[in-house]
Amino acid sequence: LKGKIEKLKEEIVRLNAINAEMMKSEDKQISLTDPDARSMATSGKDTGIVGYNVQIAVDTRHHLIVAHEVTNVGTDRHQLANMARQARGEMAVEALEVVADRGYYDGEEIRACEEADITVTLPKPMTSGAKAAGRFGKQDF
Repeated sequence: LKGKIEKLKEEIVRLNAINAEMMKSEDKQISLTDPDARSMATSGKDTGIVGYNVQIAVDTRHHLIVAHEVTNVGTDRHQLANMARQARGEMAVEALEVVADRGYYDGEEIRACEEADITVTLPKPMTSGAKAAGRFGKQDF
C-alpha cells in the first residue's frame, strides 16, 4: 500500500508540473506527444483531434497547388489573406479571384484581400439561432 501511495504522489507531482507548463502557454494547451500540435475541432459533435491545420491554395485552371501553409491554429478564420497573397505571388498575377468556404469568413481578412486587389467569394456563416429554434432565418426571406 505504501508503494502505491508513493507512486500516486509522484504522479501528482508530474501532473502538476505538466499543468504549470500548460497554464504558461498562450492557448492553455499542451500535447505530450508533439509539443507543436494543438486541439482542433472536427465536424462531428463534441469531437476533435490533436494535430495541425494545413492550408492549400489551388490554381483552378491547372489544378495545381500553388501555395501551402501548416499552422497549429484551430480554425481557418484568419488564414484567407495570407494564403491569397501567397497564391498571387506564386502565380505572378496582379489581380486574383479567391473562392473559399464559410470557415474562412472574417471581415478583417476580406478587407485585407480587397486592399491587396484580391476579389473574395465566400458564403457568410449562418449565425442566426432561428433555425435551431424552429423559426425561419433571414436567408428564408
